[in-house]
Amino acid sequence: MQLLDIPAATQDDPRAQTYIVDRLAPGVEIQRRIQVQNNSDATQLVLVYPGAATISNGTFLGGNDPAVNDLTTWTSIDQPQAEITANNSTEITVTIAVPPDAPEGEQYAVIWAEVRSAPADGSNIVQASRTGIRIYLSVGPGNGAPADFEVTSLTSNRDAEGNPTVTTLVSNTGGRALDITGELTLTEGPSGLSAGPFPLQQTTTIAPGANQNVTFALDANLPNGPWKALLTLKSGLIERTAMATFTFPDIGQGETVTPNEPSRTLWIILGAGVFVIIGAVLWWLRHRNARNK
Repeated sequence: MQLLDIPAATQDDPRAQTYIVDRLAPGVEIQRRIQVQNNSDATQLVLVYPGAATISNGTFLGGNDPAVNDLTTWTSIDQPQAEITANNSTEITVTIAVPPDAPEGEQYAVIWAEVRSAPADGSNIVQASRTGIRIYLSVGPGNGAPADFEVTSLTSNRDAEGNPTVTTLVSNTGGRALDITGELTLTEGPSGLSAGPFPLQQTTTIAPGANQNVTFALDANLPNGPWKALLTLKSGLIERTAMATFTFPDIGQGETVTPNEPSRTLWIILGAGVFVIIGAVLWWLRHRNARNK
């Protein structure tokens, strides 16, 4: 499945290029086109339908069919069944009509495309395979509270097999759900070693107002340290960076440290640099004027 319609205001947002992400006032209706592709060598009857979803323990979870919430009752599909020939595709139009009395808040759903096998002889059991596109819909007047988050702590760990990890606690301080990706780089280690960047292996989804641990798995050969860590986390167009210094334990949970924001340090350094440049220019002008007298 592929989302074909992306609002002009969110063209640069990677989340909006993959998911239906929007904020609507009660009584507003939108439509989005989705392409469903059949990459097999046989014609497939594809069922297309909305299903409710939730966010739990850092994961966006689509419910088992049928899964219903307010958002699914507002969502309709122009082709609930599409017969797609081999190696071909079709376009599906999804309509979301928010009723005038809809409650404010954010809701989640998935537009599913599902293929089912015929039941085996003497059995009523069928196998179903499905893929989907997430919906993040915020309801309310105006733009609502923007998305935002903070990195509140970093904790070093080493499991019984000696594999090191770094866990960071992320707080969703904004009004929209987050899909956190990012990377961790280690510098100034023993003998000047550097390591990384280590990417986050799995996107972590965090609901508004929630806190969630995000864990980076690192190279098993890393020495304990100390290390200086540079953490970069993103959700859509929002990016936060943090720095911290820690040492891995021989085994178990290590120290938990509060990170600082390198951007603040950078501004201090840049500000000092500007004053140095201004001072040098004033010195040069003063001496040039003295020579011209």
